[in-house]
Amino acid sequence: MGKPYKIKRHKHIYRRSFGSIVMRIFIIVAAIAVLFCLGWGLYGPVSDWLEQRKNGPVEETTIGSSQQTDEGEATESEPEEEQTPVVEEPVQEATASMTAYLPTATVLDNQLLTAAIADAKATGYDSIMFDLKTDDGTVIYPIAYNESTDAAVTSTTTIDLNAVVTQIKDAGLTPVASIHTFRDHLYPSANKAAATLYMDSDFLWVDDDPNNGGKAWLNPFSTEAQSYIQKIVDDACNAGFEMIILQDVQFPEGYSLDMIDYGDHASDDKNLFLQQYAAQMADYAAAKGVELSCMLPASSMLGGNTAMYFGDTTAMAGESAAIDLRMSVFGSGLQTDQVSIPDPSANPYNTIKTASAAIKQKLPDCQLIAVLDGTGLSAEEVSNRVLGAQESGIDRYIIVDPSLGQ
Repeated sequence: MGKPYKIKRHKHIYRRSFGSIVMRIFIIVAAIAVLFCLGWGLYGPVSDWLEQRKNGPVEETTIGSSQQTDEGEATESEPEEEQTPVVEEPVQEATASMTAYLPTATVLDNQLLTAAIADAKATGYDSIMFDLKTDDGTVIYPIAYNESTDAAVTSTTTIDLNAVVTQIKDAGLTPVASIHTFRDHLYPSANKAAATLYMDSDFLWVDDDPNNGGKAWLNPFSTEAQSYIQKIVDDACNAGFEMIILQDVQFPEGYSLDMIDYGDHASDDKNLFLQQYAAQMADYAAAKGVELSCMLPASSMLGGNTAMYFGDTTAMAGESAAIDLRMSVFGSGLQTDQVSIPDPSANPYNTIKTASAAIKQKLPDCQLIAVLDGTGLSAEEVSNRVLGAQESGIDRYIIVDPSLGQ
């Protein structure tokens, strides 16, 4: 057997020369630089591709620009139809921020009426109000309700209701109708079925001794009375009045109230009945596009004389109410747990402000209309009364018998 071959290991066998090391480093650095440049160049397209993958394809469409059809032909794209936002029209309510309440004598005289309308417009009033049925029951236009009773309730001098409404509107003013309801001294005699009667009799009940001028009243529970009033409301709506004020929505007042015969309704809740009647009439007029409110005395609303309402008068207010703030309503003074007005006429401004503020507090969501004195007062005195109501947050006013057309 031959002598084994012995491999001799040299300690420098795996060492590289200095030149080769430098060359290797240079190549690595150059490769890194190339990769960096390549990555930087690809960053934008790759980033866009990833974004599309994340959010979905983005379809570019230019309104009115040329686009390619499936056949490759250029066609003009139809512009998108602009969407017009739907804006709901606000409900227009009849406004009577400053109403001139004219006396019946003025309305029945065409010359006086024309002058009053012109003066009201020039003075700053925006509406005219007058009675269609007065507080004694007289109807001032030719009513056509019942041939057997019409003549008994119609004024000897009448107006053309449609013509007067047109005259007011032509002047740029709003026509407002006033209707006295259950305080009526004429229709009870014409139709006893609508009247208050003495207990267990067929005699008309009167609010005082006939020798002292005692008068009959309508019976609020009577469907005959209610239908008659509704007829006048219908006539007002049909003539074009934009607002109606119902007055005397109450039970009779005066002497011997306990002798009135209410028949089957004797034990009914009378205050609740008045609330329901006021609400029903407001809804009835609203269905015809007319605003209707009841006029209520401020003294009763503040806890004064409530005998004719049999309870809280403010419960009748509904969404709107006219507050009678004339000095005569307060008498010689008003002292309740809500207000203290010892001498109303001494300071009308303070009386009106005190009373209206208290009512406003009781009815914060009710649209209140202040009914104020105007008879024989100067413009400055009327403004003073308006200011009292205005400072209590009321911005609608009815001025009774203002000095107009004189």
